[in-house]
Amino acid sequence: MKVLVIACHPDDELLGVGGRLIKHVKEADEVYVCILTKAYKPDWSQEYMDKKIEEQREVDQLIGIKVRINLDLPTVKLNTLPHGELNREIQKVVDKIKPHIIYTHCQNDVNIDHNIAFKSVLVVSRPPLMANLFTYETLSETEWGINQFTPNVWVDISDEIDKKIEAFLIYESEVKKYPHPRSVEGIKYLAGKRGTEACTKYAEAFCLIRGYNIK
Repeated sequence: MKVLVIACHPDDELLGVGGRLIKHVKEADEVYVCILTKAYKPDWSQEYMDKKIEEQREVDQLIGIKVRINLDLPTVKLNTLPHGELNREIQKVVDKIKPHIIYTHCQNDVNIDHNIAFKSVLVVSRPPLMANLFTYETLSETEWGINQFTPNVWVDISDEIDKKIEAFLIYESEVKKYPHPRSVEGIKYLAGKRGTEACTKYAEAFCLIRGYNIK
């Protein structure tokens, strides 16, 4: 089975669906990650940008991502691109991979890049692709939005939570101190909350937007 995560920024893929990706790899699924944006000068230094590239390589090696695609669009500036242009760029990725499952951002996130990405993924994942489309929650983006994230799918990640956190810690600049949600404790608390909703220790929760042949 081919699994594609479409995320705006490096680390979103881990915060939102890291445990499930590790589980997919264990299940011998092919995991692909598409990161839509990257930092740019002078807002970010060359050192910062180079480190982000290396961090992504380390994450892929640790959790077993088959292929990572970086579209290198300007971060927090997706609203400056024509919607059709973004759709076409994502469509190329989807056409090449032909995924059976797609994970992407929640439409209610406070980050505008996430909102725009969701709308584009909704367009490019239309039939006849027949891919199961899920949205995930991203700590400090989803819960700080206006509308509540209401999941309808839960995945037990009790055996994957430690590796998810280990992978997230690779993104050093994104790791915050508790009580910030993007802390080790924050990740565990959210996974624990979602776990109790499904009577398991730790879980990740998703919204199924479109489903075909769900197993």
